Amino acid sequence: MMGRKKIILCLIIGAVMAAGLWADTFWGHIVRIDGQTFITEMPRGGAGYQKGLGGRKALCRSCAMLFTFPQKGEYAFWMKDMQFDLDILWISSGRIVYIEKNFSAHSAEIVRPNVLADSVLEINAGMSEKNGFKVGDWVVVY
Repeated sequence: MMGRKKIILCLIIGAVMAAGLWADTFWGHIVRIDGQTFITEMPRGGAGYQKGLGGRKALCRSCAMLFTFPQKGEYAFWMKDMQFDLDILWISSGRIVYIEKNFSAHSAEIVRPNVLADSVLEINAGMSEKNGFKVGDWVVVY
């Protein structure tokens, strides 16, 4: 059964990559948190980091955007040009250090948690609650 899931996941990734839908991003890693798997896109260059998921109409249930940074820092995120709500997870050394749940697409707020992080994961709003994600959970990136 596990082999079939991996084949399906590879087919999905391959189809999206072949479609070349988003020039500001590229397909990055598989991320697992407490048994939940996300297929991640990663922003390409400074403009990609600034745009993020802005301008998109939706994000598939098992998709996410992973931002990685060369050093730990206090990284701020906003919802400019967003059309759907997000959960945003700040990660440091493979553990969740902060979660902003149900961040509204209509918010003008800039969220800058007082935590050091080396990566940030954006997922669909409600996924953190649905899956019971909490600060301290391990994040495995493949």
